[in-house]
Amino acid sequence: MSQRLFAIISVVCVAVFFASHPVSAQRPRSVSDAQIIEEATLVASGERVELFQRGVHVDPAFLRLAEHAYRRLEALAGRTFDTATLGPKIRMYASGAVTTSHVWRGYDHPRDPRSIVVLNPQGYGAALKGTNATYVHAMAPLLTWRYQSHTLREGLADYWALQAHPGAGVGPNVDGYAWSPSIPTDVVAYLGTTRPPPPWLVSDAPRRRADCFASYRLVKWLIDRGGLSVFMKLYEADNPEVELPKLYGASREELVRMAGM
Repeated sequence: MSQRLFAIISVVCVAVFFASHPVSAQRPRSVSDAQIIEEATLVASGERVELFQRGVHVDPAFLRLAEHAYRRLEALAGRTFDTATLGPKIRMYASGAVTTSHVWRGYDHPRDPRSIVVLNPQGYGAALKGTNATYVHAMAPLLTWRYQSHTLREGLADYWALQAHPGAGVGPNVDGYAWSPSIPTDVVAYLGTTRPPPPWLVSDAPRRRADCFASYRLVKWLIDRGGLSVFMKLYEADNPEVELPKLYGASREELVRMAGM
C-alpha cells in the first residue's frame, strides 16, 4: 500500500469516527460550573428559587414552573428541602455552555452540597413547552442529597420528575419512557449497587440512556411493590445491596429480574 493511499484511508477513518461519535459527547466542557455562576446574571427571584442566565435568554416565566416543582417535590417526598445545609433557595442557572443538565458537581454533590442546578438551553426550552421534566430531575437530588447508589438516585429523580410531568422527556430519554429497550448486562450490573458511576455515563450516549431507563424502571417497581417509605429506607441505607433482601425479600439480582431486566 502506498503512503498516499494509507494517508487517505486514515483521514477517511478519522472522519467516520467523528461522524459517529459527536464531539460534544466526547470532550469535557470548556466552561466550568463555577465560571457559569460567576458570569451569570439574575433573571428572577421567587420564594424558593432564583433564576439566572449566562449566554442565553431565559424567560422569567420559567420561575413559576420551578417554584411549582419545588412544592410538588416536597409533596411527593413527604419531606422538606434541607435548607439548613443547602441554603434557603435553589439557584438555577441556564447556560449555552452546558450539554447535560445537572446538580452542582453531579455525582460528587454530597462532597460539596449546594442548592445549585445548571440547565442546558434545550431542557429549559422544552420545559417551558411542558414536554421535558429534566429540570425537576435535576432538582430532586437536592431533596435527598445523601445517597450511596447513583442508580437509585437517578431512578428516584426520574420517578419524581415523571410524577410531576407524566409522559415528559427526562435527561437522555427526551422522547419519554414509552419504549422497552434491551438493557445491556454491564448496565444491569450497576443497578442498586454502591459501585461508583462508570466512565461511560458521560461518554456513551446509548448506554447512558439505557442506564437512566433501567434505574427508573427498578425504582418505580420497588416503590410500587413496597411504597415510598420502604424505598427511602433503602435509598438512605449505608449499604443498599445488603438492605435490598431485608426490605423486599429477594436478592438484588432477583429483584432486577422481577422489574423486567
